[in-house]
Amino acid sequence: MSMTIKPSQLPAEIAACATADLSMMIWGAPGIGKSEMVYQYAKSQNAKLYEIRANLFDPVDVRGGLKVVEQVDGSYRTRYGVPEDYPDTNYPGTVVLFIDDLTHAPKATQNALLQLLLMKRIGTYELPTNTIIIAAGNRTYDRAGANDMGQAVADRFEHYTVEPNVDDFCAYAYQSGCDPSIPSFLRYRPNLLHDADTQEKAFPTPRSWMRLNRKLPHLADEFHGIAASIGDGAAGEFIAHRKIFHELPDIDQIIRSPGSVRVPTSASTLYAVAGALSARANQQDIKPIVTYLRRLPPEYQVVAVKDIIGKDRSLITEPAVQSWTTDNASIVF
Repeated sequence: MSMTIKPSQLPAEIAACATADLSMMIWGAPGIGKSEMVYQYAKSQNAKLYEIRANLFDPVDVRGGLKVVEQVDGSYRTRYGVPEDYPDTNYPGTVVLFIDDLTHAPKATQNALLQLLLMKRIGTYELPTNTIIIAAGNRTYDRAGANDMGQAVADRFEHYTVEPNVDDFCAYAYQSGCDPSIPSFLRYRPNLLHDADTQEKAFPTPRSWMRLNRKLPHLADEFHGIAASIGDGAAGEFIAHRKIFHELPDIDQIIRSPGSVRVPTSASTLYAVAGALSARANQQDIKPIVTYLRRLPPEYQVVAVKDIIGKDRSLITEPAVQSWTTDNASIVF
């Protein structure tokens, strides 16, 4: 599993596996958003998502609980009840069966899922016809308590290893209405998008950054509140960046007079102003924003335009963006 893909590439791979009626396994480090990617895909397909937390299942739970049923002739037989986490066999729409934390389940539980993964049935229970099976889990070297996956289980899946990507994260952050200081900072310090430290309890990951985003408006103590999400080192750098971010040239003034407002000179401030303009971009303001961006060094222009398009794909058709893309084709491509 040495080859990796970006989060933005995963939906097309899920669609390909779904079309071919193949189960897929998503590997990756903790906190990179594996589960969220599956939720987003299910929502995009208007599919009903059923989630099994494999680490909470004992092997016997996979088949279901036993009950004794009296037969017509007066004899008795045992019958397995269908676990409530499983989809209704007769559901007519598209179903995503998401088996999360698979590698945190004991090997016996993983093995109990073999028939379900390959045949989409277990005992007398059958999954709905249009079911997409997706599993996710950590690797043993992620030091997240994951178990090895046996070859018999592994051979049931198409395997994909996802690595966090700052372009993809920034696009998602802007689309989600994230505080723009976060993607702006990560453009400046992309290595802090995911920097897992097994010696620390808190460290930066895509998940912890989005968790911090929810907390930012409610901080009691700035340093301790931020460090609780992303760790002490990242917190110190992020707080310094936020001070710069909030002291930027007035964005409304830039939009009113893009040719005359001063252009910052330091790298951190240039990233901050690029991030602030990306967050503000819309059809009404895109022309003056691009006019101002053209005054920045080329590498910051590229960052900003990528984030603008990542936030709102429709802006790629705006004349100002098309003109910039034509003029900077040698840089972008």
